[in-house]
Amino acid sequence: MAKLKGSAAEKILRKAGGVFSDKGFIGTDYITTPIRKPECRELLQWEHEWNNQVSSFRAPVERAVATLKAWRILFTDYRRPLKTFKSSFRAAIGLYFFKESFA
Repeated sequence: MAKLKGSAAEKILRKAGGVFSDKGFIGTDYITTPIRKPECRELLQWEHEWNNQVSSFRAPVERAVATLKAWRILFTDYRRPLKTFKSSFRAAIGLYFFKESFA
């Protein structure tokens, strides 16, 4: 949270409108976060429901980020001629979506 304050990313997130995040960003007025469990009691039913709703919005994004991280082609050096990079990248994306459509 300390690195976000005053940064260009904070300005973008404020203008974005609806932003969801994890519990690391509790206390901001522009980021929707789950409710942290108080030390003195368990979460109430409506707090559980709120956390479930926030998680359901975050889950697809988390899966997309995990998929991108799994694409080793994005994190290794490209060892072919640079002029072939664009077509290779598009082919990798096409193969991924082809696989997803039949999974």
